[in-house]
Amino acid sequence: MSKINPYIFRTYDIRGKYPQELNQEVVYKIALAYGRLFPKLKKIVVQTDIRKSGQDLKRGLIKGLKEGNKEIIDIGQGPIPLMYFSVCYYPFDGGIAITASHLPKEYSGLKMQTQNAYPVISDDLEKIKNMVEAGHKTETDNQMAKAEITSFNPEPDYINCLTQKIKFKKPLKIVIDTGNGACGLLPEKIFKKLGCDVKTLFSQYDDSFPNHMPDPYEEKNLVFLQKEVLKQKADLGLAFDGDGDRIGIIDNYGRVVKGDFYLLILAREALKKKKGPVVIEIRTSMAFLEEMGKNKVKTYLTVGHHKAVLDKIKETKAVFGGETTGHLYFPNEYYLYDDAIFASLKIAQITSVKGDLAAYIDTLPRYSASPEIFIPTADKVKHGLIKKLHNYLKKNNYDFIGIDGARINFSNGWALARAANTSPFIKCRFEGKTKKDLFLIEVRAIELFKKAGIKLTKENYQELGLD
Repeated sequence: MSKINPYIFRTYDIRGKYPQELNQEVVYKIALAYGRLFPKLKKIVVQTDIRKSGQDLKRGLIKGLKEGNKEIIDIGQGPIPLMYFSVCYYPFDGGIAITASHLPKEYSGLKMQTQNAYPVISDDLEKIKNMVEAGHKTETDNQMAKAEITSFNPEPDYINCLTQKIKFKKPLKIVIDTGNGACGLLPEKIFKKLGCDVKTLFSQYDDSFPNHMPDPYEEKNLVFLQKEVLKQKADLGLAFDGDGDRIGIIDNYGRVVKGDFYLLILAREALKKKKGPVVIEIRTSMAFLEEMGKNKVKTYLTVGHHKAVLDKIKETKAVFGGETTGHLYFPNEYYLYDDAIFASLKIAQITSVKGDLAAYIDTLPRYSASPEIFIPTADKVKHGLIKKLHNYLKKNNYDFIGIDGARINFSNGWALARAANTSPFIKCRFEGKTKKDLFLIEVRAIELFKKAGIKLTKENYQELGLD
């Protein structure tokens, strides 16, 4: 077998270009290693997103699982919450989804779970990588085991489960954008069952993503949804990423609801039902932290990835957790995995009670914040540059939080630089108590970044309005 690019094994999943980096042979070897690492997991759910490459890769996946004597439950194409749900709701032991989420069509990837849809990450992914590189074989290697393959559709049970958990005070008019990704018409089916008037944009599966990339975190991908919400005079707009584990929200004025805001309103709702800690990630606004502090709510900061949020929720028995990118957890109301469809129902439920989402959003505390800036940086060097920044800040006695990159604290705000988990970038964000504070923090922090060799591009300066 040709040499495998080790960088397809990320901290939290596997991603690479098809077929140069991820192909049927590589996926076959990964499936063998998964079976060897988790011998007690017998019934494994498999799924693909909507990419054409998924069908080819699934052949390698099934071959590897069969040779590991796994019983395979094939749920076909669909959003990843359907796989998570299947692993949790039925007597299945684990799952593997072939998905590259919001990345372009030339990419593919693998997200692997064990019992209760717990993700395979970090040390376990490193073990799988080592097995693949070493060519470890199972006892049944090179002979097709007679493991059973079952085709199965979890969608009816999934729809029933969600519609039993969520009720609206009044029906809503909703516009949905699934971005030609794996959610398709599934959210519409659920909202219609709850009595809502729904229009869905770009529901057809198309891995060329002809209208926009299926990443609701980037506001340029929400323009069609914003316009349609205004045109339809809708109560709410909802966008989903390529595999359905992240959400984007548009209010009834056609404005993007920032992650800091929906984290706050969802945390408020969770705390009404049960008091306890909340978990957020390092990019979250000071406004969130200050409100939780005023209400004596213990708030835990984690690295910027949903697995870290998940683990901290389990450790602290938190009542809510989430990321500004749209991964959200509701531990007292739902299974402990990130399901953007369930999250969208929670947002709609709040909207049905408040009546006017935009008016509610306008009451929330806020400061001046930049968008997240993506600085192109090779995977080979991005972590080294962050380490240099740490060293410089320590040497010069700066106040910073170093759990994920460096969140540098100033008297009037903060700045963050961190290595992206799944792509070749260093990501930066800035927040100040006023617009002037924000400007001063951006200028000062960028000079600190330069000390570590982190240099913004011309486009980055333009995004910040500093060109």
